[in-house]
Amino acid sequence: MRFAYPRALRVLFVALVVAQWPLVQAHEPDAEEIALGSLVDAELAFANMGWQRGVRAAFLAHFAPDGVVFEPAPTRLREEWSARPGPADPLALRLEWKPAQAGVSRSHDLGYTTGPFTAWDAAHPERKRQGVFFSVWQRNAAGRWEVVLDAGIGTPGIVDFAELGAAPRPRFRGRARNSVERARVLALETAAGATGLTPTRYARLLADDARLHRDGVAPLASRPRVAPEVAAQMARVVWTPLDARVSAAGDLAYTYGRYRQTDRAQSLHDGYYVHLWLRDASGRWRLAYDIALPATHTASPAPS
Repeated sequence: MRFAYPRALRVLFVALVVAQWPLVQAHEPDAEEIALGSLVDAELAFANMGWQRGVRAAFLAHFAPDGVVFEPAPTRLREEWSARPGPADPLALRLEWKPAQAGVSRSHDLGYTTGPFTAWDAAHPERKRQGVFFSVWQRNAAGRWEVVLDAGIGTPGIVDFAELGAAPRPRFRGRARNSVERARVLALETAAGATGLTPTRYARLLADDARLHRDGVAPLASRPRVAPEVAAQMARVVWTPLDARVSAAGDLAYTYGRYRQTDRAQSLHDGYYVHLWLRDASGRWRLAYDIALPATHTASPAPS
């Protein structure tokens, strides 16, 4: 099977995303639509190379020099994978994926893609694993999109993203100072200190269309669904960020780090997290994607 996506599919994808925006009239593509289209093109090219030349070659070609993948700890992919010998057969691992939803900052320098993936060993095509990937992309100095972070969860089957509703996107249109906004996002993650966030305080951070990604289950969408689920799972959670980046427009940010969570039975769980933060129309940062990867996590779709 040839894993290639014609340009027509990209055009359809962007049209579907734009169709979810409020009251969009027919017009020439604006700068945001063009940026979104270029990001989708980059993801499709990434997936196409993965099918034709193998996972290792595709990931090395599309990741930024400091791009991070979770194995399960965050790892500088190009640095680590380049030091390892490649597989004897680069096509032994088969990996299909495609973007189902995406978003970009107003400054068009930072964006994200997410969608379903299917992975299997070429020698055992009957043993397929399903999951959902989440990637953050950043433009380099030459204007080319590169992956700066990639995380995946396993799911029981193929996820229908149409059922989740429109993709979260930033709504802030004011001015911002990048360094100030980075500090604000980090403060939100560390404000609870060693005592951690309670479910009530966690719920206050959520965007209305927030997404919850947890290994082994399909993603959940919307604050009314995410907040009760998290409340049922935990008593407190402590986040320790390792890095954070903010778009030039100060409207989209991502963080990743360690989490330590206490459940209702007072059992302790730990691992790594990825967060995507978006600013709402009032300028408040809201948690749009909360992705937790247990320390024993093995659902990454991108083994080297």
